[in-house]
Amino acid sequence: MGTDLRDLIAAKRDGQELTPEQVQEFVTAATEGSAPEVQLASMLMAVLINGMSDAERTGYALAMMNSGEVLTWDHLDRPTADKHSTGGIGDKVSLIWAPLMAEMGYAVPMISGRGLGHTGGTLDKLESIPGFRTDLSSAEMDAVVQHVGCVITGQTADLVPADRTLYDLRSRTATVPSVDHIAPSIMSKKLAEGAATLVLDVKVGTGAFMKTRDDARRLAEVMVAIGRGAGRNTCALLTTMDAPLGRAVGNAVEVDESVDVLRGAGPMELRELTVDLCEAAIGAAGDEDMGGISIRDKLYAALDDGSALDRFGAMVAAQGGDATAVFDPSKLLGGEGLSESILVAPRGGVIAGIDALSVGLAVAELGGGRGSDGSAPDPGVGAWLEAHVGDHIEPGQPWARLLHRGGAGLDAARARMKAAVVVANVPAGADDRVLERIS
Repeated sequence: MGTDLRDLIAAKRDGQELTPEQVQEFVTAATEGSAPEVQLASMLMAVLINGMSDAERTGYALAMMNSGEVLTWDHLDRPTADKHSTGGIGDKVSLIWAPLMAEMGYAVPMISGRGLGHTGGTLDKLESIPGFRTDLSSAEMDAVVQHVGCVITGQTADLVPADRTLYDLRSRTATVPSVDHIAPSIMSKKLAEGAATLVLDVKVGTGAFMKTRDDARRLAEVMVAIGRGAGRNTCALLTTMDAPLGRAVGNAVEVDESVDVLRGAGPMELRELTVDLCEAAIGAAGDEDMGGISIRDKLYAALDDGSALDRFGAMVAAQGGDATAVFDPSKLLGGEGLSESILVAPRGGVIAGIDALSVGLAVAELGGGRGSDGSAPDPGVGAWLEAHVGDHIEPGQPWARLLHRGGAGLDAARARMKAAVVVANVPAGADDRVLERIS
């Protein structure tokens, strides 16, 4: 006989707070398939309508975490740290953050995802490196972390199986857009990674999942509460995603730009945001003493002297990738057969805005996004912004390039890019990526 969840459904329907044991009963029923799907769906809807307390959400995340394998790192001689981003256009920070934190003496066991809709996925970017494996087992993850100090791979089937079951049901029952489901879902996976410290990059703006600052703040506060309730050092930064981050949007082009930052160059805003997120994680861990050197200075030094780049190359090699492609972008996948299409400024003035969502959709039109059937993106296509917000531009001056393979998607991509750029007669306001910190 299956599990009967009617009493729990009634309690949540009536606005009551569930105990951790009751939340665990619901998640266990979902994991084992021991309750009728209609009851699971009813509980999901009751949560969406009446919400959860911090204690319930923490219990929800922990119950999903414990539905599968939980990684532990007690055998390491270094503290552990990880980062999560809610996703945006041109967000390649993880590729820089992980080796940079490893240079700071942390072990980084990072499990990342693939592209979703118009946002790029860290795994898709890394797979533009020939041979790079994103399907490591937990034992292989451990070996790479011990050898290199950082690893970036995909979720194994043994991690948080309850979340996969419940996410599928949420997608079929119109219960996805709820912080009470979203935050425990995100945090269950990050908690299962086992890192002691977690920094959250919660994006807000046109190219982000959360469009308003209030909504982003709410999500950040809830996730930080879950992390702290689970005993992890957790903080969040609210960061803007109205314009793409950096100048590259795509897969191989974003790896190339990440390497630029790792060698001490690249766009300043990308360099600064990565350092901000490293500094936030180190602060959350309580490691303020860097041997008399400020945290930021030590982070900058690891970028400028090439040590973080060497660490990235070592990670690529340890995960089966061709490390020479890190130093020679022509070896990245997808470059053959590409053409360039130049977009020019419609008039002179100052670039007052570049809509992140439009740029992301343009790259998707070229084949740079994951298909609705789950098909892999084209690693070579993408966009490169020759100018950015705040730059002065002359009429007819190139402001962006599209890397493409022709076809119907090119016209659609060009139209989206033309709609993305706003040229004004007055200087643009300061582009401060970090809006606030939540801890």
